[in-house]
Amino acid sequence: MSCIVQKFGGTSVANLDRIKNVAEIVSRARSKYSGIVVVVSAMAGVTNKFVEYVNDMGCFEGDSEYDSVVSSGELVTSGLTAIALRNIGVKSRSYSSWQIPIFTDDNHGKAVIQSIDPANLQRDLENGITPVVCGFQGISSENKVTTLGRGGSDLTAVAVAAALKSDLCEIYSDVDGVYTVDPNLYPEAKKIDSICYREMLEMASQGAKVLQEQSVAYAMKKNVVIRAASSFIDNGGTTISSIAPSYPFCGMAVTRNLSQIKVIYKEEKNFSELLGILEKNLIHAEVLKNNGSCKVDIMIDNKRTAETINILENCDFVIKVKQKIVRRNFSKISVIGSSVCDDVSNALIKELKGKKIDTFGCLTNEYRANLIISSDQLLDAVSVLHKYCGLDK
Repeated sequence: MSCIVQKFGGTSVANLDRIKNVAEIVSRARSKYSGIVVVVSAMAGVTNKFVEYVNDMGCFEGDSEYDSVVSSGELVTSGLTAIALRNIGVKSRSYSSWQIPIFTDDNHGKAVIQSIDPANLQRDLENGITPVVCGFQGISSENKVTTLGRGGSDLTAVAVAAALKSDLCEIYSDVDGVYTVDPNLYPEAKKIDSICYREMLEMASQGAKVLQEQSVAYAMKKNVVIRAASSFIDNGGTTISSIAPSYPFCGMAVTRNLSQIKVIYKEEKNFSELLGILEKNLIHAEVLKNNGSCKVDIMIDNKRTAETINILENCDFVIKVKQKIVRRNFSKISVIGSSVCDDVSNALIKELKGKKIDTFGCLTNEYRANLIISSDQLLDAVSVLHKYCGLDK
């Protein structure tokens, strides 16, 4: 049976008219595929409102009741979507995570999927029924609802596609694909028709918001082909797969308004533990280590400063954590491609310097160069690098 999974984000299901539009998209796809599983997020803004509610009650991420509340928006959307499908003649039923079931570990707020039993979904598909699955949710070994982190519905969709051995996983949002850089920041950005897993993973991890990072990693592990597209316009979207071509430069991701945190720890060996804690919590930071000392400065997205300080303050090996007050506001540009190296980074820095744009730090791995620049020169730097890397062609 040729089967696909279609996931619709919060803006795609933001109101009843948009949910009806989703039903039409699903109905049209039924002419191409014999089976479709739909995964939905909560309606736009609903999860944020629920987070406010539980926070006001003194309950925060990591608590099982927090997950019960903030995941409830998906229950409403899945039911409404199933009704919308039935209203246009498509047999459908909604599923919460425990009804499938989607098993996760016990890490509330950032749960990791352990396994999915696709039997119930397969039975519905064989009977001509279109299942509508709550994204973002899982069920723990203690029979408690868990959540998969922000953007977790992407991960639900990819994991369900892998369990069903689907031909394709389509991720629908209000963005019509992956761009060379955020088009809201740089209008000359170009849509990418296809991109390989590794490069998409780098873009997602460095701040490109089209796909959740964990969903790309899962797709790469399970070889699930993804198509990122818009539910409002149809222009082909972007395909993410193992067979997509690699490019010397494929795109850039931008993180604005970095905070600087100073961390003092007990022993030299604690440095690797510190990096492990950041990685475990999916905190992507530029760590600037002072050689021969037990001190580091961390450059991090300002939105995650309080969370990061709280996590590090609860580590036994950390002596002190403090946000540094700096006069200059910094941003990060991540240049991503298949052949990034120190020589390439030096060339990027030289190009910026030639345009009188200073770089205050640079960290490089095999697939990206992260450049720290002054935020007041961000737009100029993006324009210079976009052209230098040939991304405007």
